[in-house]
Amino acid sequence: MKTTKEPNPVSLSQEEINKLELSIKDSNLDEASKDLIIKSLKGMIWLSKMLEAKKLSIRKLARLFGSKSERTSPKNPPDDKKPKDPPSDPPKKNGKNSHDKYSGAKKVFHEHETLSKGDRCPACSRGNLYEVDPGVFIHIKGAPPIAATVHQAQKLRCATCGEIFTANIPKEARKQKYDETADALIALMKYGVGTPFYRLSKLQNSLGVPLPASTQWERVEELANSVYPVWQAMINRAAQGEIAYIDDTTARVLNLKRELKKSGGERIGLYTTGIVSQTGNRIFNLFFTGNQHAGENLERLLKIRSTELAPIIQMSDALASNRPKDTLTILCNCLSHARRGFKDAEPDRKKECGYVFYLLGQVYLNDKIAKHKKMNDLERLNYHQRKSTRWMEKLRRWGLKCFYLKKVEPNDSLGQALQYLFNHWEKLTQFLRVAGAPLDNNMAERLLKTAILHRKNALFYKTWMGALVGDIMMSLIQTCISAGKNPFDYLVALHRNKKAIKSAPDKFMPWNYELNLI
Repeated sequence: MKTTKEPNPVSLSQEEINKLELSIKDSNLDEASKDLIIKSLKGMIWLSKMLEAKKLSIRKLARLFGSKSERTSPKNPPDDKKPKDPPSDPPKKNGKNSHDKYSGAKKVFHEHETLSKGDRCPACSRGNLYEVDPGVFIHIKGAPPIAATVHQAQKLRCATCGEIFTANIPKEARKQKYDETADALIALMKYGVGTPFYRLSKLQNSLGVPLPASTQWERVEELANSVYPVWQAMINRAAQGEIAYIDDTTARVLNLKRELKKSGGERIGLYTTGIVSQTGNRIFNLFFTGNQHAGENLERLLKIRSTELAPIIQMSDALASNRPKDTLTILCNCLSHARRGFKDAEPDRKKECGYVFYLLGQVYLNDKIAKHKKMNDLERLNYHQRKSTRWMEKLRRWGLKCFYLKKVEPNDSLGQALQYLFNHWEKLTQFLRVAGAPLDNNMAERLLKTAILHRKNALFYKTWMGALVGDIMMSLIQTCISAGKNPFDYLVALHRNKKAIKSAPDKFMPWNYELNLI
C-alpha cells in the first residue's frame, strides 16, 4: 500500500511573505484567482502561527469550522453515586403536530348535509342523535408569502349623457395598497427568520407578485414608526427587572463605520448587544446596535431604573466590557463559559475533564429539579446550598490538588481552564449565595442567535436607521415569542392600533394587548 509522505514544515519571514504576495499579483491569473490565492495564503500563515503559539487548540479549530456541540455522554464515576433524575419531559412526536398546534390556521366547521342534533337515527330508527367531538382533517396549501388581489371595477357609460357608473370594491382596497398583514409578514420574514429583502423579492417575482426590496424597506419602516412607543415602553419595563442576561456579537453598519473612521475616534468597532430582562415570568428581549459594549448598554438601561429597587442581578461572561462602570449590579459569571474551557481541553485530558463534567452536571441536575418542583427563588437558593455546595467544593479541592501535586501545568489547556475557574470563583458561584442568581448566560446567547442569523444572511445594515429598525423589530418579535404569543398577530394588532399605542403603550405588551384592542 502506497503511503503519502508528510510535507516538510515551511517557515516564512514577513519579507518572504510580501515577496510571494507581489509575485502572485504580478502573475497572469485573473483577479478573482489572485485574490483567492492570497487569502488562502494569509489564512494558512495565521493558522500556523496560532498553532505554533499554542493559542489555537484542535477543539477551537473544529469549532471554527462548524463543530458546535458541547454535549457529553453521561458517565458515573466509581466513587460517587448519581442522584435520581427528575421526571423527564414527554417524548417528541417526530414532527407530527396535533390540530390544536395550528393556531394560525383558518378553521372551517362543516355541518352534516342531511342530519341535525336531535334527529332520529337513520340506521336503527330508535335512538336520537347527539353531538360528539368533531372529526378533524388538516389540509395544507402553498401560497406566496405576500399575496395580492387585483380588484377590477366594471365601468358603464351612458351613450347619451356620457355619465360613468363604476362598480363598488371593498373599502380596504380603496383605503391602502399594503395591508397591515403584509407589513407584519415582511418584518417577520426579515427580522424573525433572517430572510433578506432581496431574497424575498426574488421569491415574490418568481410567484408573480412583485415586491421590490426598496418597497419592503418602506413597509417595515412604516411598521417601526407604529410600534416605536411599545419598544420604548419595553425598555422602561426591562430596566425595572430582577435579572439581566447580557452578551455581545459583532455587527456591520456601513455608513456608521465610515462616520466613526472619519471622526478619528478611538473605538470603531460595532456590536449588537442582547439584553434579556426577567421579572418573574415576564421576559423582555432587547437588542441595541452601535459602538457600545454590552456593559455600557446595560448601564444606559439602568439609568432609568427606579432608585427604590434593589440592585439588579447581572449575568454575563467574565469580559471587562460587560461590567457597568457607574452602576451597581450583583455580578454573576456564566458557568457554561467555565465549562467550555474544559471542553476545549478534553481531547488531551479526557479523564480529568470527564470528572469536571460530572461534577458540574450534578449542579445542573439540581437546578433542573428545582425548576421541575417550581421552587421560588429562596427555596431554590436553599436547595442549591444543601445539594450543590458539596459538588462545587469537590471541584475546587480537586483543582487545587492538581496544581499542588503538579499534575497540571498552569499554561496547558486544562491548567488554563482551572485558572479561569479559580479567578472568577466568587462570581461563578453566586447561585449559592444570591436568591434568583442563574447558573449561566445561555438565555442571552440564544437571543443573540437572531442577530447572528440576520448578519449571516443579510451581511450588514446600510445605515444607523436600518440598524435601529432591526433592533426594534427583533426586540418585539423575540419578546412576543418568549411570552408564547403569535408574533404575526401581535405586529398586525400593533400596526392597526397605532393611535391607541401612542397614548398608552404599556397596555400593548404581548401578554395584555388582546384586552386593549379597539
